[in-house]
Amino acid sequence: MPAERLFRRQLERATRPDGSIDLDQLRQLVVAWYEDSARDRERTDRAITLMAEELEGANRRLEALVENLRVQNLRFEAALDNMLQGLCLYDRADQLVVVNRRYHEILGLPPGLLQPGISHAEQLSIEQAAGLHAGRDLQEMLEARIALVDAQDGPARAEIFTEDRRRLDVAAQRLPTGGCVVTVMDVTAERAAEARAAAAGRLTSLGEMAAGLAHELKQPLTAIALAAANARRAAERGDTAAALVRLGRIADQAARGGVLIDHLRRFARGGEGADANATADVAAAVDGALTLMGGALREASIELALALSPSLPRVRGDGMALEQVLLNLLANARDALASSRGGPGGRIAITACQTLEGPVVLEVTDDGGGIPASVMDRLFQPFVTTKGPDRGTGLGLSICHGLITSLGGRIEAENGAEGAVFRITLEPAPG
Repeated sequence: MPAERLFRRQLERATRPDGSIDLDQLRQLVVAWYEDSARDRERTDRAITLMAEELEGANRRLEALVENLRVQNLRFEAALDNMLQGLCLYDRADQLVVVNRRYHEILGLPPGLLQPGISHAEQLSIEQAAGLHAGRDLQEMLEARIALVDAQDGPARAEIFTEDRRRLDVAAQRLPTGGCVVTVMDVTAERAAEARAAAAGRLTSLGEMAAGLAHELKQPLTAIALAAANARRAAERGDTAAALVRLGRIADQAARGGVLIDHLRRFARGGEGADANATADVAAAVDGALTLMGGALREASIELALALSPSLPRVRGDGMALEQVLLNLLANARDALASSRGGPGGRIAITACQTLEGPVVLEVTDDGGGIPASVMDRLFQPFVTTKGPDRGTGLGLSICHGLITSLGGRIEAENGAEGAVFRITLEPAPG
């Protein structure tokens, strides 16, 4: 043992050459050894005490850190559960890491049904088993979801309808870490409010165009009256051929008036109903807007220039909404021309083409001097207008912005060489 070996060494040091033991020296050696041992024990005790205190402090700091993490986690969970959007967060392997309560509520799923660790395919399967996506092919839905998540140009968005006709806005984006985040928001009420605002805007537009529309209807009615009088005289003469020609003109003019009235009816009513897969014909929308606005432009002696590419593809969205936007832009251009000139005259140009990148660009320009710099940055905000208090509500361009956004496009304004330029960019319809 170490103590026994140490004692033997001390004993050897106290042994005289003749083999006798120097007891005084042995006593001094033993006392010194004992004092050294006592000091070593004291240093050891102090070291142990310091280590215990450090361990206790580290334990307290660790407990505080754990508590802080627990509080932060509760705050994070509370923030997630109180979001307006439903949220799903996935890791690099596209497995679910976090799903909030709002996601379950929006989709009508039982609380806690989706648990971390499942894949996109497993999630869709669980949702379908819970009553969602009835009748839809799981593989097709999975491919659509992955395509949405893997969109190359930043966040991707899509609007879908549920079986109970609610409208959901779905957004997805890859994260720098390799995972992805998907959010879902119920926009049924927002879209209904936008539809009401758009309907009010359509009726306002019709009211502002009343004089021009009356002129458009008066022309065929005048022609009908004249042709009827001529047909009567021809009949009285017994000239059946001339009477038939006049009757044919009456039929043509009646058809012309019918087309205008039917278009008025459809425009006032709007689309037949929200459809996330609706597509629109740009040329038809331009033609429809000019059907309603053409008379007002002619009365104002405004020259109209059209340059529409003959190979325009159909675009995403509702054609009547696009027509309403064009109608509003044409009315604004007419008013801007009248204000800048103090009377009739001016030029409006409508151009449309498909870019090499794919989107369709539709532009409405005028030579009315442009948009004042004071309102350019706020042009699409509600109640912003350059007209006097007796004209307009300041909601037209705000409604236009909402309609174009709902079509999945964007609308921008700038000043060109002679006047305002409104540029609408729309995505081509699939296929």
